[in-house]
Amino acid sequence: MTDQEIRERMAQFKFYHIIPLTETISTPGNTLYVPAQQLYLKYLRSLDLQGKRVLDIGCRDGLFSFEAEKQGAAEVIGIDNDLSKPAVEFLIPFFQSRVKMEQMNLYDLQPAAFGLFDVILFPGVLYHLRYPFWALRIIRELLNKDGILLIETAVWNREKNNSLLFCPTGKESPYEPSSCTFFNVKALADTLSVLGFEVLSHECLPAKKSWSAWRKESAGRLHYLFTGRQRPIRDVTRCVMTARFAGIDKESRYLQYWESTHAIHSKIGG
Repeated sequence: MTDQEIRERMAQFKFYHIIPLTETISTPGNTLYVPAQQLYLKYLRSLDLQGKRVLDIGCRDGLFSFEAEKQGAAEVIGIDNDLSKPAVEFLIPFFQSRVKMEQMNLYDLQPAAFGLFDVILFPGVLYHLRYPFWALRIIRELLNKDGILLIETAVWNREKNNSLLFCPTGKESPYEPSSCTFFNVKALADTLSVLGFEVLSHECLPAKKSWSAWRKESAGRLHYLFTGRQRPIRDVTRCVMTARFAGIDKESRYLQYWESTHAIHSKIGG
Protein backbone atom coordinates (compact mmCIF):
# COMPACT_ATOMS: atom_id res chain seq x y z
CA MET A 1 0.00 0.00 0.00
CA THR A 2 1.16 3.54 -0.71
CA ASP A 3 1.20 6.15 2.05
CA GLN A 4 -1.87 7.75 0.53
CA GLU A 5 -3.73 4.43 0.44
CA ILE A 6 -2.82 3.76 4.09
CA ARG A 7 -4.14 7.16 5.16
CA GLU A 8 -7.35 6.71 3.19
CA ARG A 9 -7.90 3.29 4.75
CA MET A 10 -7.21 4.58 8.26
CA ALA A 11 -9.74 7.38 7.76
CA GLN A 12 -12.48 4.74 7.74
CA PHE A 13 -11.87 3.81 11.40
CA LYS A 14 -11.61 5.25 14.89
CA PHE A 15 -8.47 4.12 16.70
CA TYR A 16 -7.63 3.80 20.39
CA HIS A 17 -3.95 2.79 20.17
CA ILE A 18 -1.18 4.68 18.42
CA ILE A 19 0.54 1.92 16.42
CA PRO A 20 3.42 2.58 13.99
CA LEU A 21 2.62 1.32 10.49
CA THR A 22 5.59 2.70 8.55
CA GLU A 23 8.54 4.93 9.40
CA THR A 24 6.31 7.97 8.91
CA ILE A 25 2.74 6.80 9.58
CA SER A 26 1.06 5.70 12.82
CA THR A 27 -2.58 5.12 13.68
CA PRO A 28 -4.22 8.24 15.19
CA GLY A 29 -4.96 6.92 18.67
CA ASN A 30 -5.38 8.69 22.01
CA THR A 31 -2.19 10.42 23.19
CA LEU A 32 -3.49 10.63 26.78
CA TYR A 33 -2.62 6.98 27.42
CA VAL A 34 0.83 6.94 25.79
CA PRO A 35 2.93 7.35 29.00
CA ALA A 36 1.28 4.30 30.64
CA GLN A 37 1.51 2.33 27.40
CA GLN A 38 5.21 3.12 27.04
CA LEU A 39 5.84 1.95 30.60
CA TYR A 40 3.93 -1.26 29.83
CA LEU A 41 5.91 -1.82 26.62
CA LYS A 42 9.12 -1.50 28.59
CA TYR A 43 8.18 -4.49 30.75
CA LEU A 44 6.58 -6.44 27.91
CA ARG A 45 9.81 -6.19 25.91
CA SER A 46 11.77 -7.49 28.90
CA LEU A 47 9.89 -10.82 28.80
CA ASP A 48 11.05 -13.90 26.91
CA LEU A 49 8.06 -14.60 24.67
CA GLN A 50 9.79 -16.89 22.20
CA GLY A 51 7.49 -19.83 21.50
CA LYS A 52 5.02 -18.79 24.22
CA ARG A 53 1.20 -18.71 24.19
CA VAL A 54 0.02 -15.21 25.04
CA LEU A 55 -3.42 -13.91 26.00
CA ASP A 56 -4.09 -10.16 25.74
CA ILE A 57 -7.12 -9.21 27.87
CA GLY A 58 -8.66 -5.93 26.74
CA CYS A 59 -6.61 -5.99 23.53
CA ARG A 60 -8.50 -3.18 21.78
CA ASP A 61 -6.55 -2.25 18.60
CA GLY A 62 -3.78 -4.72 19.42
CA LEU A 63 -0.79 -2.57 20.36
CA PHE A 64 0.47 -5.18 22.83
CA SER A 65 -0.75 -8.20 20.85
CA PHE A 66 1.29 -7.19 17.82
CA GLU A 67 4.29 -6.45 20.02
CA ALA A 68 4.08 -9.92 21.59
CA GLU A 69 3.94 -11.47 18.13
CA LYS A 70 6.95 -9.40 17.09
CA GLN A 71 8.85 -10.78 20.09
CA GLY A 72 8.35 -14.33 18.89
CA ALA A 73 5.21 -15.54 20.65
CA ALA A 74 3.98 -18.76 19.07
CA GLU A 75 0.33 -17.76 19.46
CA VAL A 76 -1.38 -14.54 20.53
CA ILE A 77 -5.08 -14.37 21.33
CA GLY A 78 -6.72 -11.07 22.20
CA ILE A 79 -10.13 -10.61 23.77
CA ASP A 80 -12.16 -7.46 24.27
CA ASN A 81 -15.79 -6.87 25.14
CA ASP A 82 -15.84 -4.25 22.35
CA LEU A 83 -14.10 -5.92 19.41
CA SER A 84 -11.91 -3.51 17.45
CA LYS A 85 -12.94 -3.23 13.81
CA PRO A 86 -9.74 -1.32 12.97
CA ALA A 87 -7.72 -4.27 14.28
CA VAL A 88 -9.73 -7.03 12.63
CA GLU A 89 -10.45 -5.35 9.31
CA PHE A 90 -7.30 -3.27 8.82
CA LEU A 91 -4.37 -3.88 11.17
CA ILE A 92 -4.26 -7.70 11.20
CA PRO A 93 -4.36 -7.87 7.37
CA PHE A 94 -1.91 -4.94 7.08
CA PHE A 95 0.68 -6.64 9.29
CA GLN A 96 -0.15 -10.08 7.82
CA SER A 97 -0.49 -11.02 11.47
CA ARG A 98 -1.50 -14.35 13.00
CA VAL A 99 -3.00 -12.61 16.05
CA LYS A 100 -6.54 -13.83 16.74
CA MET A 101 -9.10 -11.53 18.33
CA GLU A 102 -12.44 -12.47 19.84
CA GLN A 103 -15.25 -10.38 21.30
CA MET A 104 -15.62 -11.74 24.82
CA ASN A 105 -16.11 -10.52 28.35
CA LEU A 106 -13.35 -11.44 30.76
CA TYR A 107 -15.85 -13.02 33.17
CA ASP A 108 -16.86 -15.54 30.48
CA LEU A 109 -13.31 -16.82 30.05
CA GLN A 110 -12.68 -20.48 30.90
CA PRO A 111 -9.70 -22.74 30.19
CA ALA A 112 -11.90 -24.75 27.80
CA ALA A 113 -12.19 -21.74 25.48
CA PHE A 114 -8.55 -21.29 24.50
CA GLY A 115 -6.52 -23.53 26.81
CA LEU A 116 -3.80 -22.36 29.20
CA PHE A 117 -1.27 -19.61 28.57
CA ASP A 118 2.36 -18.90 29.38
CA VAL A 119 1.86 -15.12 29.54
CA ILE A 120 -1.27 -13.05 30.17
CA LEU A 121 -1.30 -9.36 29.34
CA PHE A 122 -3.79 -7.35 31.39
CA PRO A 123 -3.37 -3.65 30.59
CA GLY A 124 -5.87 -0.89 31.34
CA VAL A 125 -8.71 -3.14 32.46
CA LEU A 126 -8.54 -3.89 36.18
CA TYR A 127 -9.59 -0.44 37.37
CA HIS A 128 -12.74 -0.71 35.23
CA LEU A 129 -13.92 -3.91 36.94
CA ARG A 130 -16.58 -3.93 39.64
CA TYR A 131 -15.65 -7.53 40.54
CA PRO A 132 -11.82 -7.41 40.52
CA PHE A 133 -11.11 -10.40 42.78
CA TRP A 134 -13.29 -12.64 40.64
CA ALA A 135 -11.44 -11.46 37.53
CA LEU A 136 -8.00 -12.14 39.02
CA ARG A 137 -9.07 -15.62 40.08
CA ILE A 138 -10.27 -16.34 36.53
CA ILE A 139 -6.91 -15.19 35.21
CA ARG A 140 -5.09 -17.46 37.66
CA GLU A 141 -6.98 -20.46 36.27
CA LEU A 142 -5.79 -19.60 32.74
CA LEU A 143 -2.06 -19.56 33.49
CA ASN A 144 0.39 -22.42 33.30
CA LYS A 145 2.57 -22.96 36.38
CA ASP A 146 5.32 -20.33 36.37
CA GLY A 147 3.33 -18.32 33.84
CA ILE A 148 3.65 -14.54 33.85
CA LEU A 149 0.91 -11.99 34.47
CA LEU A 150 1.72 -8.44 33.35
CA ILE A 151 -0.76 -5.89 34.71
CA GLU A 152 -1.12 -2.20 33.98
CA THR A 153 -3.75 -0.35 35.96
CA ALA A 154 -4.65 2.87 37.69
CA VAL A 155 -3.71 2.72 41.38
CA TRP A 156 -4.71 4.77 44.38
CA ASN A 157 -1.55 6.61 45.32
CA ARG A 158 -2.14 6.71 49.08
CA GLU A 159 -1.65 4.69 52.27
CA LYS A 160 1.41 2.87 50.97
CA ASN A 161 1.89 0.91 54.19
CA ASN A 162 -1.64 -0.56 54.27
CA SER A 163 -3.56 -2.69 51.79
CA LEU A 164 -6.55 -0.64 50.70
CA LEU A 165 -9.06 -0.68 47.87
CA PHE A 166 -10.91 2.46 46.74
CA CYS A 167 -14.26 1.65 45.03
CA PRO A 168 -15.92 4.92 43.97
CA THR A 169 -19.26 5.32 42.23
CA GLY A 170 -20.44 7.97 39.82
CA LYS A 171 -18.80 11.37 40.19
CA GLU A 172 -16.63 10.12 43.04
CA SER A 173 -14.39 8.37 40.49
CA PRO A 174 -11.08 10.13 39.76
CA TYR A 175 -11.65 9.32 36.07
CA GLU A 176 -15.23 8.59 34.95
CA PRO A 177 -18.00 6.29 36.26
CA SER A 178 -16.75 3.06 34.63
CA SER A 179 -13.46 3.50 36.52
CA CYS A 180 -14.53 2.01 39.82
CA THR A 181 -11.74 -0.09 41.34
CA PHE A 182 -8.46 1.43 42.52
CA PHE A 183 -6.11 -0.81 44.50
CA ASN A 184 -3.15 0.82 46.11
CA VAL A 185 0.12 -0.93 45.22
CA LYS A 186 0.32 -2.94 48.43
CA ALA A 187 -3.27 -4.15 48.11
CA LEU A 188 -2.72 -5.34 44.55
CA ALA A 189 0.53 -7.09 45.48
CA ASP A 190 -1.05 -8.72 48.55
CA THR A 191 -4.10 -9.84 46.55
CA LEU A 192 -1.90 -11.46 43.91
CA SER A 193 0.14 -13.16 46.62
CA VAL A 194 -2.97 -14.72 48.17
CA LEU A 195 -4.00 -15.96 44.72
CA GLY A 196 -0.72 -17.84 44.29
CA PHE A 197 1.41 -15.24 42.52
CA GLU A 198 4.90 -14.06 43.30
CA VAL A 199 5.20 -10.35 42.53
CA LEU A 200 8.45 -9.80 40.64
CA SER A 201 8.39 -6.06 40.04
CA HIS A 202 6.29 -2.95 39.93
CA GLU A 203 6.79 0.57 38.65
CA CYS A 204 4.44 3.53 38.76
CA LEU A 205 4.38 6.70 36.74
CA PRO A 206 5.28 9.74 38.82
CA ALA A 207 2.15 11.52 39.99
CA LYS A 208 2.10 14.88 38.24
CA LYS A 209 -0.13 17.68 39.37
CA SER A 210 -0.88 20.64 37.17
CA TRP A 211 -1.51 24.11 38.57
CA SER A 212 -5.23 23.72 37.89
CA ALA A 213 -5.29 20.35 39.67
CA TRP A 214 -3.51 21.86 42.66
CA ARG A 215 -6.05 24.71 42.76
CA LYS A 216 -8.97 22.25 42.63
CA GLU A 217 -7.47 20.21 45.45
CA SER A 218 -6.96 23.32 47.57
CA ALA A 219 -10.53 24.40 46.89
CA GLY A 220 -11.72 20.94 47.85
CA ARG A 221 -9.92 21.17 51.19
CA LEU A 222 -11.53 24.53 51.92
CA HIS A 223 -14.94 23.14 50.92
CA TYR A 224 -14.43 20.25 53.34
CA LEU A 225 -13.44 22.60 56.15
CA PHE A 226 -16.55 24.76 55.73
CA THR A 227 -19.15 22.09 54.90
CA GLY A 228 -17.84 19.01 56.70
CA ARG A 229 -18.18 16.97 53.50
CA GLN A 230 -15.41 14.64 52.37
CA ARG A 231 -13.63 15.90 49.28
CA PRO A 232 -13.35 13.49 46.32
CA ILE A 233 -10.22 11.38 46.05
CA ARG A 234 -8.20 12.25 42.94
CA ASP A 235 -4.77 10.96 43.92
CA VAL A 236 -4.24 8.16 41.39
CA THR A 237 -1.46 7.19 39.00
CA ARG A 238 -0.66 4.34 36.63
CA CYS A 239 1.34 1.27 37.62
CA VAL A 240 2.78 -1.80 35.90
CA MET A 241 3.16 -4.97 37.98
CA THR A 242 4.81 -8.24 36.91
CA ALA A 243 3.89 -11.46 38.72
CA ARG A 244 4.71 -15.16 38.32
CA PHE A 245 2.08 -17.79 39.02
CA ALA A 246 3.84 -19.93 41.62
CA GLY A 247 0.88 -22.27 42.13
CA ILE A 248 -1.61 -22.77 44.93
CA ASP A 249 -1.78 -25.13 47.88
CA LYS A 250 -5.21 -26.71 47.55
CA GLU A 251 -4.87 -28.08 51.09
CA SER A 252 -4.38 -24.63 52.53
CA ARG A 253 -6.88 -23.95 55.29
CA TYR A 254 -7.67 -20.46 54.04
CA LEU A 255 -7.86 -21.47 50.38
CA GLN A 256 -10.42 -24.12 51.34
CA TYR A 257 -12.26 -21.52 53.42
CA TRP A 258 -12.41 -18.99 50.58
CA GLU A 259 -12.79 -21.21 47.51
CA SER A 260 -14.44 -24.51 48.45
CA THR A 261 -16.52 -26.36 51.00
CA HIS A 262 -14.73 -27.28 54.21
CA ALA A 263 -15.11 -28.71 57.69
CA ILE A 264 -13.12 -26.10 59.60
CA HIS A 265 -15.92 -24.97 61.88
CA SER A 266 -17.08 -28.56 62.40
CA LYS A 267 -13.61 -29.52 63.62
CA ILE A 268 -12.77 -26.55 65.80
CA GLY A 269 -16.18 -25.10 66.64
CA GLY A 270 -16.75 -21.39 66.91
